[in-house]
Amino acid sequence: MSGKRFKGKLCVYCVTRPSITGDHVFAREFFTDESRSNLPQVPTCDSCNNEKSKLEHYLTAVLPFGGRHPDAYANLTEMVPGRLAKNLRLARELSATRSRTWYLEQGMYRETMTIPLDSDKCHLLFELIGRGLAWYHWQVYLQPGQTSRAMFLSKSGTAWFDAIFTMDAAARVHGDLGKGTVTYVGVQAVDRRDLTLWRINFYGGIAVAGDPAAPAEVATEIAVVTGPTTLVNSLAERSQSSQTPRSI
Repeated sequence: MSGKRFKGKLCVYCVTRPSITGDHVFAREFFTDESRSNLPQVPTCDSCNNEKSKLEHYLTAVLPFGGRHPDAYANLTEMVPGRLAKNLRLARELSATRSRTWYLEQGMYRETMTIPLDSDKCHLLFELIGRGLAWYHWQVYLQPGQTSRAMFLSKSGTAWFDAIFTMDAAARVHGDLGKGTVTYVGVQAVDRRDLTLWRINFYGGIAVAGDPAAPAEVATEIAVVTGPTTLVNSLAERSQSSQTPRSI
């Protein structure tokens, strides 16, 4: 869809400035060239588009290291080297701070490489993604007193979200982008259009942990909640991991 079709609408991210173009909710650079069709787009202003792009430039170079989806190898070997070549500071940082650890998966311990992750940037991007998905599917704009929160789900958080997703909802959606590169489900509350919950499986379930040397609890699913600020913050506190993810 041409970006010109979004010009003059209200930006879904700041909800204060008029949009100038369409923004891909999930950046095209997260996908291989063959998997970029039919990605959701939303109206965005120039300022929000630039700020979101800064987050994407960092995360499209880092998150592919944790990819476990069908395009993971192609993404990591064909796309990431060029991005790191343009950001030598990040390349040196990843090379100097990477390590190896044992990771429990499906009842078996596997040795794997870990690299540092700026969780603040990851949270900020997925909070914007939550706003984008809420508008793309249900034309929801978050007003003053409303917000979005992103979190990596711990085991207890995942169980809690399982219970929420079985409750009555005004609407439910499912998305599968880029042959499993990104999958998500979303629900909208019956009595509040702005209250939406999203579960996002990114790159086949990226594993993130608190301590790179000794991950205590690995999270593989990202959740985003939009709605009234007080309620969103309460839901986030109940469901997020007990540690701030710092490695992938």
